[in-house]
Amino acid sequence: MAATKRVGILIGGGDVPGLNMCLKSLVYRSIDLGFEPIGIRKGWEGLIHYNPASPSTYSDRFIELTKNTVRPIDRTPGSFLHSSRLDPRRTPRALAPEYLRAKTPEPLDLTGHIAQAIERLGYQALIVIGDDDTLHFAAHLSRLGVPIIAIPKTIHNNILGTDYTLGFSTGLMRGVAFIHELRALAGSREQLVVLETFAAKSGYSALLMGLLSGVDRVLIPEVEYIPDQLAYLLTQDKRQTPANYAVLLVCNGARPALEPVQRYARLLAPDSLPELAQLPEGETPPAEPSGKLTQEALDGYHSLVGSGMIAAQLMAHITGEEVFLQSLTYLLRTGPPDGQDLLGAANFALTAARLLAEGKTGRLAAFVQDKMWCDVDLQAAAAGIKTVDVEGMYDRQTYQPQLELIWSINRPRSQS
Repeated sequence: MAATKRVGILIGGGDVPGLNMCLKSLVYRSIDLGFEPIGIRKGWEGLIHYNPASPSTYSDRFIELTKNTVRPIDRTPGSFLHSSRLDPRRTPRALAPEYLRAKTPEPLDLTGHIAQAIERLGYQALIVIGDDDTLHFAAHLSRLGVPIIAIPKTIHNNILGTDYTLGFSTGLMRGVAFIHELRALAGSREQLVVLETFAAKSGYSALLMGLLSGVDRVLIPEVEYIPDQLAYLLTQDKRQTPANYAVLLVCNGARPALEPVQRYARLLAPDSLPELAQLPEGETPPAEPSGKLTQEALDGYHSLVGSGMIAAQLMAHITGEEVFLQSLTYLLRTGPPDGQDLLGAANFALTAARLLAEGKTGRLAAFVQDKMWCDVDLQAAAAGIKTVDVEGMYDRQTYQPQLELIWSINRPRSQS
């Protein structure tokens, strides 16, 4: 019987539906191909806390993955191996083990330690299941000669090189379902409702969610919005709806234009929130703010409270209407995967296992329209992220989707 070969598996970024199904399929297939899969807990953090000179650091961070170990995990959400968003190139000193806390300014670049740990562990390859940030670092390691095979997973579907990412389909479906439920609540209360999705550098998933759920307006990170213009449109939407309500979907990362929002500067100062809560209904802040709002201050406030909160505050004070704010965020990551993500989980795993058997590293398992299930150069994922083709998919004046055929993004129209 041929000797087995060790292969590491880690997961980085947020949980997505179908993640455990992907891991189970990958373990089953790799074992059948003669490999010995080893799970690394908490993504890159697991490797950061492994000290090759101290064997005691191994047991808490690594787990042997057998068929019996992973047999039931596809029935539960979350990540069996746990996860983290830590980027080893920018590691806060407090999150690094004591022996790696060099006397250098934060953040620490622990790339060399990660590469050394993987070499010491003797992996045939490291299979990385992750979002755009996780895969960007995986591609960085690959350029340094570390054998990497990657699987794309994120509800945002914003990874370059693939037209579909694990979790996108279920996240979209759950978002639409939640919006329909909250729409009924907004109609009962005759309110303007602001719904917020996850922070993202791309508004693609929010745009599709808004289109398929029939919301009135959608805000995306790619286009700044004019608060007064948005308020006027939502007021019209509310009046034209028989049940007297309107729905605004905000991708966390969408921002108001700096100059038009100056007159609402006092509204966007964190220390003014208690005072604003005392304002009579319908009263707006002074037209001339006491101080000029800077882009840095606006960005800081966004990081503090989120784009949904800011849009809700602005709409409430401009329109004088009662605004109901609800964050969807983590609800999109929970629940069972739909059929597409179950199939996607299995096919991504089978593709990665094939690459492992063929000895092909530096590759990304992918689904590409004209090639179906395939693999592409991992460096494609490191070139950036997919963003919305604003001219072809979004009306920046009305804050609404304008789509013809719906599938993926950033494809030349001649290829559609």
